[in-house]
Amino acid sequence: MARLLPLRGVRFATEHIRLGAVLAPPYDVISPEQREVLYGRDLRNVVRIDYGQPYEGDVAGEDDVYSRAAAHLASWRRLGILVEDGLPGFDVVAHDFPTQGGASRCRLGLMGRVPALPWTESEVRPHERTLRGPKEDRLALMRSTRMQTSPVWVLWDGAAGLRQRLEEIAATPPLLDAGFEGEGGAERLRLWHVSGAADMAEIAELLAPARLFIADGHHRFETAAAYAAERRAAGDAADAPSQFTLVYASAADDQGLVVLPFHRIVNPLPGLPPSRDALGLRLGGEWSLDPVDDDAQALAGLEGRRGAEHAFAVAAPDGAAILHRPRRAVSSPRQGLDVVVLQEEVIRLCGIGEEELREGALRYTRDPAEAVAAVREGRAGLAFLTLPCTGAEILEVAGAGETMPQKSTYFYPKVPTGLVLSPL
Repeated sequence: MARLLPLRGVRFATEHIRLGAVLAPPYDVISPEQREVLYGRDLRNVVRIDYGQPYEGDVAGEDDVYSRAAAHLASWRRLGILVEDGLPGFDVVAHDFPTQGGASRCRLGLMGRVPALPWTESEVRPHERTLRGPKEDRLALMRSTRMQTSPVWVLWDGAAGLRQRLEEIAATPPLLDAGFEGEGGAERLRLWHVSGAADMAEIAELLAPARLFIADGHHRFETAAAYAAERRAAGDAADAPSQFTLVYASAADDQGLVVLPFHRIVNPLPGLPPSRDALGLRLGGEWSLDPVDDDAQALAGLEGRRGAEHAFAVAAPDGAAILHRPRRAVSSPRQGLDVVVLQEEVIRLCGIGEEELREGALRYTRDPAEAVAAVREGRAGLAFLTLPCTGAEILEVAGAGETMPQKSTYFYPKVPTGLVLSPL
């Protein structure tokens, strides 16, 4: 049973700011250069709270990114730049964005709260493992601000009728309507705050039969669970705000759900196959390697092979090729993923094992042109371009209690930070 609970959120007062100027991407996709741009875009950009700039001379616990975040938050609330909703409710969000191919899509989402619990107790299922560093950073921010600044993105599967109900709400005039410069260019957000008791009960009932899976924000979810445990130990009640985490939920089969792949760049290493033919000979067995005229042609040729084969576009020093083998029965959903087959059967046979991976033998990029250029310019020995994982594959892996390799998925575009904040 999926439990989505209403939220009495804190949001920017649009009479004082231009919403598009104060939103930011999630902290984990912001580069230092982009942070500087966001700092200059508006003095009240949410990045100053969510992912502040460290300075030389910072004193941990006294004057650092976390204390400044808390100070900005308190000041903006005092000045009325950030205000709290009058009534708790759900936020329906329509996110219009251009795809990389230039077409326009719209993704419908629903914002609320779910219980912040460890994976062993939670109704929400993960699909990847997390790293310690980002969780320590997010926990320090929560302790300082007592606010969740960025939502966890979850997917629902099995909520019949919910999409239609959200479309009905989205046909009415929105509370917020803002254009902003997003990952792919000009994006637009519209938001409706649903606070009527009957409407909230209907939404909760429609979602109840669904299963929930993390799309993006595993670190944020685990941090929220750790913070909730801390606050329970300090005496917070089971229904206290600290015991929940802010989520943005969308349908796993939404036409606006876009998952991009991470391509693999292999750094120059001794023993790496130096050519297409050498790679084909190294693999042998069921693998076939078909030379093609150019890298774009190789990447374009993958989609038609998805159902029957594992297929990858290869950029080698002497040209491009399509590497493929037939799919076969596997013992688990994870073992059937292209990225797992690529790592265990191809990259490993190129002489890159766990030790080499730890030492940085691979680099990752979402830009196929960047991967190819690295090979052509001699900065890489090989590059492997992959198709994206499908939503169905992600749900199968998570539903089986498994996790995907790091750098398997990139959900696009990200849910912006700053649309609504959740007090803890």
